[in-house]
Amino acid sequence: MSSPLRRFGPAALRRGRRRTPSAEPTPAEARARARAALVWSELLAELPDEDLGEHPRDALELHRCGDRPRPEEAEYLEVVRDAADRMAGGR
Repeated sequence: MSSPLRRFGPAALRRGRRRTPSAEPTPAEARARARAALVWSELLAELPDEDLGEHPRDALELHRCGDRPRPEEAEYLEVVRDAADRMAGGR
């Protein structure tokens, strides 16, 4: 029977090493978070009376068609989808 050290020795540990989460985000993660916060604040300013949840996707999932007049509903869905896309894609 081989010892665990041989099967899982230093080389095996290096191969399987995972990046541990650090306290500070990378610059790219920080930019993405800042962009998402900006988009979210713009959405809240544009739709102040809406309960949007934690993310625009939440608002889309909770939305029920027919709750408002068609033109208003179409505009609402467009604004929320645009915000979700901007948060996800970095536009």
